[in-house]
Amino acid sequence: MQNATRQLYTQHLNDLARTYGVPDVTKAFDISTPIETKIRKAIQESIEFLSLITMRTTDKLKGQALSVAVNGGGAKRTNTANGPRKGRVLGGPDGTNWELAFTEFDVAVPYELLDTWASEPQFYQFLMQAVWQSIGLDKMTIGFYGTSVAAESDIATNTLMEDVNIGWLHKLATENSSNYLTQSGATADQVSIGAAGDYKNLDQMVADVFNGIPVHRRTGNEVAIVGHDLVADDINKVLAIHGQTPTEKQVQLVRLSKSYGTLPSIVVPKFPGMGVMVTDLKNLQLISQKSGMRRTERDEPDYNQITSYISDNDAYAIGDLSAIAAVNADNVVFKES
Repeated sequence: MQNATRQLYTQHLNDLARTYGVPDVTKAFDISTPIETKIRKAIQESIEFLSLITMRTTDKLKGQALSVAVNGGGAKRTNTANGPRKGRVLGGPDGTNWELAFTEFDVAVPYELLDTWASEPQFYQFLMQAVWQSIGLDKMTIGFYGTSVAAESDIATNTLMEDVNIGWLHKLATENSSNYLTQSGATADQVSIGAAGDYKNLDQMVADVFNGIPVHRRTGNEVAIVGHDLVADDINKVLAIHGQTPTEKQVQLVRLSKSYGTLPSIVVPKFPGMGVMVTDLKNLQLISQKSGMRRTERDEPDYNQITSYISDNDAYAIGDLSAIAAVNADNVVFKES
């Protein structure tokens, strides 16, 4: 680390200590609720997709998700001679069970990159944006790929953090398999698309997935998340996904000008390239423990880097299991002839 960078980093540590109200940020410390709220907002704002789903905090360690949408079905007529009127419960227990899991979000920044940022007046903003964006991307990736909670995760084997937590797609597959399409025709474990496929085009596939959601469970805000590979094949070109460098304000999703299956359609970073998911995005929930964040900052010269050690307690949930449907991306194949 260059001397000028060292001065900026030392000032950064002093500023953090004042912000968090602790004498030394190089030792593990709790994060107060007001600061924690600001951090969660910064993470959410760094990833556009996270601003569209339901992110909330809780004092509980486990529970059952409640629907955040009004699904209708409350209009009726009662013959009170046969009994009293009864209101329909909104946000009833139609969602998945969840349990918070301790998760480490440790972000290392090489000295070389710090030295590059040191020449910019927004040194602090670059550094913190890199940290929040890295955490946000990890949280989103786990939501799409997570299948288990291992005592010790193995990133070498589970490159998409499948063993860090149980994400939305796995919960749908295991708890409402009828809405998780794994086969489209006679061939087992195959969903084919193309001129010779069971689905002739992406419109047909998305429409069929959407039809898996009962009408009375639809909110009118359903969106189709479509995998980049499927869209690229359909429009015969590769979409340009926004960069993910710390200089970007957000990691953007791509709102497609073309709808699929009559639904507004988006391409989301980290979503399976051959996948399709249809739901009201607010139906996807990311739950964290209130006052559960911990943090430590360390300079690690043995590795030529600095590291922000941050931990949180997270859980993924679906508010209404009947109001979401998806395709198993691993089973999707192109079949043109």
